[in-house]
Amino acid sequence: MKSKNFLRIVLLTAILVSLFATGVPVQAKGLQAEIVIRSTTFWDATFNGEANASRFERWSLQLEEDSAFSVTVTTTGGDLTPTIYLLDSNGVEITNVVGTLSTAVLETAQVAGNYFIQIEPESGGGTYAMEIRRTDDPSTDPHAAVMFNPAAIFIDETSEGSVMLNNVPLEGYASAEFTCTYDPSLISVTNITEAGLFGDDPVVILNGPENGSFLFAIAGSNGQRAEQSGTVFTFAATGLAAGDAAFNCTVRVSSGGALETIPFTSATLDVREPFGFVTGTVIANEPVTVELIDAFGTTTTVTDENGNFSFTTPAGEYLIRATAPGFLPAEGDPPVFSGITTQMQTISLISGDIDGNGVIDQFDALTIGMNYNASNVPVADLNNDGIINVLDLEILAANYRANGSLNWPVLPFG
Repeated sequence: MKSKNFLRIVLLTAILVSLFATGVPVQAKGLQAEIVIRSTTFWDATFNGEANASRFERWSLQLEEDSAFSVTVTTTGGDLTPTIYLLDSNGVEITNVVGTLSTAVLETAQVAGNYFIQIEPESGGGTYAMEIRRTDDPSTDPHAAVMFNPAAIFIDETSEGSVMLNNVPLEGYASAEFTCTYDPSLISVTNITEAGLFGDDPVVILNGPENGSFLFAIAGSNGQRAEQSGTVFTFAATGLAAGDAAFNCTVRVSSGGALETIPFTSATLDVREPFGFVTGTVIANEPVTVELIDAFGTTTTVTDENGNFSFTTPAGEYLIRATAPGFLPAEGDPPVFSGITTQMQTISLISGDIDGNGVIDQFDALTIGMNYNASNVPVADLNNDGIINVLDLEILAANYRANGSLNWPVLPFG
């Protein structure tokens, strides 16, 4: 593959809002969406996706060198009006463009590094086609680079790294030497395998990997050479801890008898905690406190004006509880999986537990009676109309003798 015609990029979807952002990450309009992983591709290619009110797609973009490019999103089905966000490696917005009817075009120039392209509906929803095209002239000088696919993984997941030679001269290379380094506290490197660029049965030396470095040397056998751009070797990078794992190499090549150092474009593998999402809607006539509880502690949020809430949290087993003054609580047991949204069933809290003892009884009715036609005990104003009277008693009576926590089920996945 010749890099003067295209530059490899890596694309994958991820709706996760980065936990490592130093600025303000882009927030999806509504609840979290599912994450869909996509494959490696190249410049001048078309990718198909889908965006709607509950699905947002974030594509990872890995640039080997400084590049100017355009992203065009065109609706192919439905009534989607797309918005394109360009984000940095931390999920922080760099720029965006709002589409007109069924098309959006973003044009930009960025330095080498990792980026995200996030597609959201400005309105409507449907399927789309996305094209990414380079708009400047790529470098024609020989150089090497590394690419990760995918460019972001969770701890214990594995990405494939590909180390490439680009713009190989006409005379080709008889041999090449790569001295590579990485952070062994963030990733492990295994399964280093030559990829056939130097012909059949090349001679290979591999020292390491050990303590975050290795040496890979290769020479074509029986006069064979690397005569075109392409992948020299691949390796498996497995996430050990959350962080940005930089991978760099010093590269020397020989066309025969003499070594020459050529530039290398490094890349960073984004290793993340295995986070998922919990979302839902709680109906009450006031804001509801929602707690997500596990063995390590409690995370708390408050529903918005529509009763919606969302959590981003590590994978695991949780207890979820919704509470509001004057209401019986609701509880459930949502499982959380990496990169997946767990959606709780919409639930209406039961009103009337004025004293908060977990049962709606005569003592709650007594509180209404003691404060009849008053407004100084808001918890007894069950209909939230500003006065305590028989209408509140009517609500209490409808739920009389109800007790305990409501069962709060999880909606089926898929």
